[in-house]
Amino acid sequence: MKTLYIIRHAHAEPRGTSLSDFDRPLDERGREESSLVADYISQKGIQFDLVMCSAALRTQETLEPLRSVIGTREVQISQSFYNASEDKILTQVQHIAERMNTVLYVGHNPGVAFAILKFAVVFPEFLLEGVKPATLVGFRFSVQAWGDVRWREGEIIETYQPPLSASEAPGPKES
Repeated sequence: MKTLYIIRHAHAEPRGTSLSDFDRPLDERGREESSLVADYISQKGIQFDLVMCSAALRTQETLEPLRSVIGTREVQISQSFYNASEDKILTQVQHIAERMNTVLYVGHNPGVAFAILKFAVVFPEFLLEGVKPATLVGFRFSVQAWGDVRWREGEIIETYQPPLSASEAPGPKES
C-alpha cells in the first residue's frame, strides 16, 4: 500500500504588478488556513515519509506550519513541482523512492485539481465546486511500488477543507 496526500496551497495575495506569480505570498486568510490544516493533520496523527513541495513562495508558506506536525525532515522543494500538470504530477509520484510509504504533495491548480480528479476511483463530490485553496485529499493505492500508481486507482481516504470565513459563510449578509 502507498498513501499520497495532495494539498493545494492556501489563499495567496492577488496577482499584482510588483510580484511575479512565483513570488506571491499567502494572504492573512491563507496563513490561517495553513494553520488549520496543520491542526487537522496533528489531530489525525498523519505522518509523512516525504514531502514534495513547489518552490513557489505560497506553497512553501503553506507547508511552514505543517513542518512541526508532519513527522519528517525529508522535504523536497523544487521548481519542477511549480504549476505542474496532472500528468507531470503522476510522473513525479511514479518516481518516488520505494522506501517512502506516505507522501505529501503541496502544489498548485489546475494540476492539483486534475490530479485529484484523475487519481480518484470514484468522482469526489467536493470537486463539483473545484479544489479550493488549502484543500487536503488523501489517497490509498493498492500497490507495492510508486511506479505502479495509475489514474483511477486511488481510494480517497481523507478530505479536509478549512471552514469558510464568516464573510464567505452562506446566509444573509449585512449591507
